[in-house]
Amino acid sequence: MMADAGSPIVTASSSEELIDALAEAPEGTVVALDAPHYHLATTLALTRRLTLRGVRAEPPILSFSDGRYALSVQAAGCRLEALAITGLGHRSTVLVEVAADDCTLDRILLLRAQGGGIRVEGCRGFAALALIAEDLGQEVLSAFGCRDLRIAVRGRAIARRVAGPAIRLVDCRGFSLDADIDDVHGSAVTVEQIDAACAGLDGQLIIRAHQVQRALSLLGRREAPAHALRAQVSVRNWTDCAVLLSNARDVDLQLSVDTVEQPAVVRLNGGFGLRDSTILVTSPEPGNAVTAADLVSGTGRSENNDIRHRTRAPEIETVPARLLPPALDQRLSEIGNAGFHVYDVPGRCSLCGWEGPFRRTHPSERETFACGACRAALRYRGQAEVLLDQLGQGRFATQGRFATLAELAEGGGLTGLAVFEPGVSGPLRPWLRRAGLYEQSFYDPALPSGTRRDGLVCQDLMATSFADASFDLVVTSDIFEHIRKPFAAFAEIGRILKPGGMHIWTVPLGMPPPDETRARVDTSEAQDRMILPPVYHGSGTDGLSLVYTDFGRDIGRLLAAMGLPTHAVRHGLRDHVAGVTFVSVKAPASEETPAG
Repeated sequence: MMADAGSPIVTASSSEELIDALAEAPEGTVVALDAPHYHLATTLALTRRLTLRGVRAEPPILSFSDGRYALSVQAAGCRLEALAITGLGHRSTVLVEVAADDCTLDRILLLRAQGGGIRVEGCRGFAALALIAEDLGQEVLSAFGCRDLRIAVRGRAIARRVAGPAIRLVDCRGFSLDADIDDVHGSAVTVEQIDAACAGLDGQLIIRAHQVQRALSLLGRREAPAHALRAQVSVRNWTDCAVLLSNARDVDLQLSVDTVEQPAVVRLNGGFGLRDSTILVTSPEPGNAVTAADLVSGTGRSENNDIRHRTRAPEIETVPARLLPPALDQRLSEIGNAGFHVYDVPGRCSLCGWEGPFRRTHPSERETFACGACRAALRYRGQAEVLLDQLGQGRFATQGRFATLAELAEGGGLTGLAVFEPGVSGPLRPWLRRAGLYEQSFYDPALPSGTRRDGLVCQDLMATSFADASFDLVVTSDIFEHIRKPFAAFAEIGRILKPGGMHIWTVPLGMPPPDETRARVDTSEAQDRMILPPVYHGSGTDGLSLVYTDFGRDIGRLLAAMGLPTHAVRHGLRDHVAGVTFVSVKAPASEETPAG
């Protein structure tokens, strides 16, 4: 073990010893981690200057049991060295939070988590050296209002859960970033300047990107353009544009691409556009003569730029085929994925039409097999299949038959419908919002239904502000298990649906599901009382939501008694059922309500 001159050393060989060391060790202590695995059902907070150092040949794994817990660095001068960090279960938060100056992460691996990797806020002198990230649901690293950053990162399979960049820097100044990024549902790197008082980015980027929407997005504001950035970018296999420059000036960009046949190699955007900048694009010899102007789109108000093109074989490097040592990969599987076998299933996305292999990347099958384009997981794709089927029959038969939601929306199949989709996130929204009337909402228990905030409307599903018979279709995705009184909400859905209208919905079910629906929480009084141990799921607002109800096989009978005949559509995967979508139809006014 490497010794620090004059620093006391404490060895933590278990989770309990690690927690005790962080609570009791004096400032300046090196906490040596010599166990292979630390299972943590608590947040680890570094409140004094400490070093956490892995001392094994392979890094010890810190695994946080759910999204409530993370590694929180709160004291200046802390160091994390040679550690692997992962998060189990539903997680919308990051694995590591840094809120102190002069902290260093050296040889840290961020692996297999639904949330993001690192969030750094308001810090000076932060360094992340030899950072490796693989299979994260959100960003590898996001930094806000920081100064003097040094970051070197290799990442693969990023933003699998929520579309976003691999690296995001907002109002940061004086940074240097060297990034190898492969397979991200967003930009490899996004740099934003929002604060008009920022004196300039004073930033330098080296980016090698593969399978991205963009390699670099530089975003300023018309009245406060982002400025003073130097970037060397190599990219191949992008889907939107190689580089986006929006409201920027004083940019020096050297861009190497593997083709110029794709549209929008460089896109300029914004009311300010790009000014006083230099762009050099290097590419192989194209099939047709190409000028510098052919490589740039959306010039708008841009002016005083030097944009050139030259041809030669571009030197485009990408991350190696495998980031993790096989032994570490195996240990991660054993820790977090009991009974979880990674495999691919070919198919076509019922939302956007993307075709390719869908890979299992999570123990819950319904939460994985994400689309390679729109990122819709299996449960959303099953819901889309049911929507397409139901909108092609019965009172909705005039909508016609479509293979994907994208085709349905683009073909005008939703224009005659009124649709309510509670919530603000989810992959169905880009297409459902093409309906003739589309409503979405957020929920805040402190606000009455109908209250507007930030352009959105609050709706309590147990008592909405909508008139009777307002909607042809209500779509909810894993919401009803979090509603305090779900059957009051089902009754409310029945009230706002038109006769013959549909509620297409999902909730997580055990496989096989229990015979009877049961409450986990007693809500008979104003104060919740736990009947069963509390269970939380990640929410679309990056928090955790309490589960109030476990739904069972009897749900169809219970809802039929309320005038909402319900059937389940099972989604098969290989030789078993992996998910269920429910369809509840409001009985026409002429029909009698079935007896319970």
